Amino acid sequence: MAEPLETWIDAAIGETREALVRDGSPIALRVMRASDEGRRARWGEIYCARVREIDRRRRGAFLDLGLSAQQGFLPLGDDGRARLRRERVALREGQGVIVSVTREAAREKNPVVELSEVGHDGEAPHRIAQHEVDEELLLARPADASLRGKLDGVIEDALARAAPIPGGGVLTIEPTAALVAIDVDAGGRAGSGDPERFALDLNIAAAHEAARQIRLRNLAGIIAIDFVSLRAKSHAKQLEEAVKQAFAGDPWSVQLGGLSRFGVFDMARSQLRAPLHEQLRDPDGRLSVETVALMALRAIEREGRAQAGRQIACTVSPEVKAWLDAAEIDWRAQLSNSLGMRWTLDSAPKEAPWPRDRIDARAL
Repeated sequence: MAEPLETWIDAAIGETREALVRDGSPIALRVMRASDEGRRARWGEIYCARVREIDRRRRGAFLDLGLSAQQGFLPLGDDGRARLRRERVALREGQGVIVSVTREAAREKNPVVELSEVGHDGEAPHRIAQHEVDEELLLARPADASLRGKLDGVIEDALARAAPIPGGGVLTIEPTAALVAIDVDAGGRAGSGDPERFALDLNIAAAHEAARQIRLRNLAGIIAIDFVSLRAKSHAKQLEEAVKQAFAGDPWSVQLGGLSRFGVFDMARSQLRAPLHEQLRDPDGRLSVETVALMALRAIEREGRAQAGRQIACTVSPEVKAWLDAAEIDWRAQLSNSLGMRWTLDSAPKEAPWPRDRIDARAL
């Protein structure tokens, strides 16, 4: 019998974060940002759209969804037609259609949509509905300091390059443009008198932790796990069975390959939501300016709650302050509603070295 799921959710300024937790261990994360509204498509949303371009070379149609930062991509068959339930229909540029988002944008690709209806030529592109799970996030409320701190820790761990394996050892997780590479290392795991048994136990524990990390981080596409080498064929079969069990409860479609002679297990996982690192980091691996800006707002709130009645001063890098000054979200009113007017937020001097992710929030 599976352990019951617990939900940790926090509606902070500028973003709502949710973690699904089983037996004290987070297994899934969702982040919804206010800045995405009207700019980016989310999985499960439904749009009234307009066909902007039919690209037969790419076997798809690009659609205007009414978003400022993205357009939708509708796959077409070899005949140049789109699938509409059991039918194949020809589209024309400028045509109005109803589509649903089946895959969020990832790895610099457009969100993918599927066709639901045609014959909406008189309507301007706009969103019709959100997925019910996103509607739940809109009703969330700010969490207390303890729960917010737990979510901060979960997300920090889920962005880390390394993840510990229960019982010892470490996974190194490297998303790339082509695939996700995961390496298994024994690290400081306690040894035993039987090296082969030690490697099998390590690999089985790593398989289950890899499955959790992949789901937690929203990783998908081709995934290759480099396990510690096994000599016995019977042990390789046990490991393959352990991988199957580890991914049996995955809510996304997973196609499992097998264990190669070099100890690498390959698989493919459907991409529905954007990977966590693409949401929160820049392509160069640094936390994005927006991520740090929203962290700074939470830091001000945290200090304000801990130091009741005292003025809170926060200093951030010039680029973070510039993002906040230009942000379309009304963070100033929300912060004042939370703490009153006892806060200031300033930029560090441009001539002084100040890393992007440095946040100095303090009570005066």
